[in-house]
Amino acid sequence: MILEARHVRRRVRGRTLLDDVSLTISTGEVLGLVGPNGSGKSTLMRLLAGLVRPDRGHVILDGRPMADLSQREIARRIALVAQSAETADRITVRDAVALGRTPWLDALSPWSAQDDAEVAHALRRVDLAHLALRDWSTLSGGERQRAHIARALAQTPQILLLDEPTNHLDIRHQLSVLDLVGGLGVSTVIALHDLNHAMRCDRLAVLQDGRLQALGPPAEVLNPAILAQVFGVRASALIDPQDGSRIMRFHPID
Repeated sequence: MILEARHVRRRVRGRTLLDDVSLTISTGEVLGLVGPNGSGKSTLMRLLAGLVRPDRGHVILDGRPMADLSQREIARRIALVAQSAETADRITVRDAVALGRTPWLDALSPWSAQDDAEVAHALRRVDLAHLALRDWSTLSGGERQRAHIARALAQTPQILLLDEPTNHLDIRHQLSVLDLVGGLGVSTVIALHDLNHAMRCDRLAVLQDGRLQALGPPAEVLNPAILAQVFGVRASALIDPQDGSRIMRFHPID
């Protein structure tokens, strides 16, 4: 366990966005966050990233309350790729990814060969090394998303937070990003809309109206009761004859 939310609550302008949510992220696992729009996924991501603080409860990073850590200390351990992540057009892919090294730089630790190596490694991990000198504005949506992930990886984080990274991508690029995330070997929290995509995760946290409704392996938590209560659907489970994976078809509840 390297990251934990303990009974966190978050209110904004009198509205409760999260209420008494507790969960842990273990080393090397992929934890998926699922739930309807407005269920609190992005708010929980921002709390886990240390961008906002809970009104009640605590976020614990490596055994220490996140409130006791500086933003630099947090950024050296946690990298967030937000839904609205963007980068200025007049920049190369390599320079965009190099921004991920910012938490490690200061007057006593200027840019070094080690930073060059981390950027190059991050580009290789997302298969973008051949596009390092390309102008950002020339990238496709899928390439940009991979570059955002590379920038996060250049931070050399212990934990990667991805807020709906497949939004606005075609299905081929969605699968490419999910395959990439699954093969990184980094502790990852990923918010997803597509429940079949969510089946790839090690565990799922199901949110509804800011509360945690279920937490556990995908096949257990995406049960008929949760699907009906939280998503308002019933599902038929199918087995893919090609690889034996479980696939769900969804139907509205009459």
